[in-house]
Amino acid sequence: MHRALLVDDIVYAILQNVTSSATDIINFASTCSAVSPPALNILWRRQSNLGPLIMCLPQDTWEVRDDNVIHLSREPLPTEWDRVRMNASRIRHIFGNPSGTHSKLPPKPHRRILQRLFALLPPTSLFPNLVKLDFETVFDLAEFSSDFRLLRQFLSPGLETLAFSVPPDVPAHEVEQLVDAFPAEAPGLRQLVISADHGGSPCYIDLPLNKLKKLNLLAVIRNVSLTRHTIAEIGRLRSLQVLALTLYKGSGLLEDSRLTDMPLELCALDCLMLVADRMQLCTSFLLRVSTPKLSSIGIKYTKYAAPEEVGKLVLSVHSSCRSFALEEITIQSYNCTPHQDLYLHSELPSHLFRPLLKFRRLKTAKFIDMGKYCLDDAFIEDAAVAWSDIHELRFASKETVTSTVTFAAMLSLASRCRSLGNLHLTFDATQRPTLPHCMETEHAPDGNPNFWLKQTTLQKLHVGHSKVSEAALAPFVLAVVFPNLVDITSYQTPGVFDDLQWDQVARTHRQLVNLWEEDSGMPDSLPNFVVQSMLEDNLPSGS
Repeated sequence: MHRALLVDDIVYAILQNVTSSATDIINFASTCSAVSPPALNILWRRQSNLGPLIMCLPQDTWEVRDDNVIHLSREPLPTEWDRVRMNASRIRHIFGNPSGTHSKLPPKPHRRILQRLFALLPPTSLFPNLVKLDFETVFDLAEFSSDFRLLRQFLSPGLETLAFSVPPDVPAHEVEQLVDAFPAEAPGLRQLVISADHGGSPCYIDLPLNKLKKLNLLAVIRNVSLTRHTIAEIGRLRSLQVLALTLYKGSGLLEDSRLTDMPLELCALDCLMLVADRMQLCTSFLLRVSTPKLSSIGIKYTKYAAPEEVGKLVLSVHSSCRSFALEEITIQSYNCTPHQDLYLHSELPSHLFRPLLKFRRLKTAKFIDMGKYCLDDAFIEDAAVAWSDIHELRFASKETVTSTVTFAAMLSLASRCRSLGNLHLTFDATQRPTLPHCMETEHAPDGNPNFWLKQTTLQKLHVGHSKVSEAALAPFVLAVVFPNLVDITSYQTPGVFDDLQWDQVARTHRQLVNLWEEDSGMPDSLPNFVVQSMLEDNLPSGS
């Protein structure tokens, strides 16, 4: 074996950049005892539950039953726990699988096995190198998730990330007592996530933020909310980079004068996520904070919000984010069931969103189910200039609306934003788009006029409730301007039948692109056909 492999740093670099599965690491570890320790450290570094650890016991001591739970078939000897202890010392992260992964979860140990394990080896001695713990994901049995005494046994100076859930009927003061112990028992804590999945009244907690000044991530989410006193003290967290809050009326955001006298300066905040049943709560919070470095903001609300409330929210984002660093914004309504009469007042005109045009670095802008977006060409043209580097833009609404945005404005936006890959926008595609005058003098390498520059990034186009007709030449124009467009979808409006449907446009577009790729003579003929049809204002019958 080469002497370089005796250097742990080199072995770590090989394993982290070359291996593609746990089997590769196991095979590597089996080749030589000299490289086995670093390989095993990587293999055990992250675990989603303690099942694999228990399966280190001799195979005649345990069995996996139909419920995918590990049970003991006999009591392990004290010496048989040594391998469990040794591999547990290698674990640094005990967290659930990342969202979006669909890998099969390993079996989970029965509660009696864990009780036996913790009786033999307290968690701090069993996991001396633990830095990240999701207590709810790993210990989701009622006997453990509600046992804050067991949770405290995991606290150690090396613990940096902790997530836990507040069980039903647990008094708020018990949660506060637990958190109050963090500065002394887990002084290295940097990220804290507190949540609750149960229904009923929210649990309001008062966190000792003056003792948690090292936090760079704080998430108090789902059915847990901060008290008005704690919200007023958030500004003490000078290192806070990520903040996620669930806001309820009981937090006093609309009533507490202390939150209005002096804005909270969140000087290091990079990401802010707010969830509330009423949009006004999010607006009230944003009016009380200053975030000079904020790059991402996400807002979700439940109850219907009138256009004037939407306007106030957008203005609060404009005033809170006092720099041009914002790159992502999402405002979404979910489980929204407005009164039928309010549909008449849910039109959201362009001017409500104009304050956001100051954020010239936006990469993602998503406005989902907020109402009926009534945008115009002037706003779309200005957005193409302000958000020239946008990657994803969505004005998504399932409510039917007749859009005043023209097909030409949509083409101008999508073709000028060269990084745009995902667009959701309702527009009027019943009339032939006008040629872009700013491009009429440009020429392709062959000398022919090039009226539209190809935009090769756009792959997904959701046209919402857009109307379309043959006169617009939609599939031909889309094939010329967006040759890499692979997904064209729309909402179906009940009772509305146009002379051309978007599923037909999608099929024709794909056929044209395929022909274009296969026929060497078509690259000139298709654009020329489209441009000639525009200039002559003469659409051939049956095109």
